[in-house]
Amino acid sequence: MKKYLSSMVIMMCILLSVTVVSAEQAEWKAEDYDIDKIQKIYIEYDIDKNDGVSFSDLENLKILQSLNENRKYMKKYKLVNNKDMADAVLSIKMLSWGTNKHWANEQKVTQNQTISHKDKDGKMSSVTIPVIVTNPGYYYYTQYFSAKFVLKDKEDNTIFERVDNREDEKKAYDMFNRAVKDFYKDVNSLK
Repeated sequence: MKKYLSSMVIMMCILLSVTVVSAEQAEWKAEDYDIDKIQKIYIEYDIDKNDGVSFSDLENLKILQSLNENRKYMKKYKLVNNKDMADAVLSIKMLSWGTNKHWANEQKVTQNQTISHKDKDGKMSSVTIPVIVTNPGYYYYTQYFSAKFVLKDKEDNTIFERVDNREDEKKAYDMFNRAVKDFYKDVNSLK
């Protein structure tokens, strides 16, 4: 019975906990495009930003680092450092970047409490009873970003495009790193 109640309490706590986590992607691919003619890709490191989007120097370095470190996931292409030599250009536009403040309301949860008693003969007895506990409300913070990844050929035709939106209690640049990795892998899988 104790195991059952403990399991129920844990499940209720998990279900009642408030966490904002989201990841959304919208993508478009040119179905009739001959991807085999793309052999060399140039990655644009100068990230375009929407008005109002800014990040710290450290965040900017981490963003550039993720663009560079995840290059290994585009194995089927030669990555070049000269835009004029490339068959296609991969660019990124940062649509949003920031922190949100959220309020989690107070929660009432049932916890088991064991009460022990020693009688006059020295015998111990205990009973476990459910007790309703109120956890106070609190603020918590999430970070978010929205980025548009675009792969275009020399004639400025869009080959592959993705808008990636993520929000979590993790650092925005860590989420961005995963988004870059995912996009690079998907560009690689086009061939």
